[in-house]
Amino acid sequence: MKLYYYDHCPFSARVRMVLNLKGLEAERVVLPADDEQTITQLIGKHQIPVLVRDDGTPMADSMDIVKYLDALDGQPIVREPNTPALGEWLEPFVPNLQYLGYPRWTQIGLDEFASPSAYEHFRSKKTETVGDFDEALANTEAKAREVDAQLRRLPDIVDLTPTHQQPRWDDITLFPMLRSLSVVKAIDWPEEVRAYTVTQAQRCGLDTFFDRAL
Repeated sequence: MKLYYYDHCPFSARVRMVLNLKGLEAERVVLPADDEQTITQLIGKHQIPVLVRDDGTPMADSMDIVKYLDALDGQPIVREPNTPALGEWLEPFVPNLQYLGYPRWTQIGLDEFASPSAYEHFRSKKTETVGDFDEALANTEAKAREVDAQLRRLPDIVDLTPTHQQPRWDDITLFPMLRSLSVVKAIDWPEEVRAYTVTQAQRCGLDTFFDRAL
């Protein structure tokens, strides 16, 4: 198997979580942000992550990939719950994550932005979503305070206690988003939410960006 992914991407992190938790072998390829051709040739459009299965067929939806990988050995480990309220919480959170994250992920040494052309391609493309990166950085304080309020609501929506021995669908959904948010230094993390993020990262063998936050 071969996984094409971005390090900053929460949808990629979902798949990497399950690969690590299941101990599955797969070639992992971080694509440069300006390489859209590789994925387009596989699935007809540019979408990350993409898993190429052993038979050569590609898969492109992160949750479909997670379910496929988890069931490969006939012993799936991801359990309920899959809390509907978490999806509702994410709807306003994700745009804020993008606004704060896009101008920062490019600045912390990630492989997908290693070349000037990769950086410029990403910046040009994502400016269409969040506006000018410099302006977004200048507006950090106001946006971060919105996210602070969103994070304070999380413990009332999802069980964040680090006692679960097996991953839950809630973890597959939530942890990658919080990992991506950890690049934002201005966030006032509730202790319970930060502890959950760090614990999940340790359990699934992924890093966070807390030590590189801007």
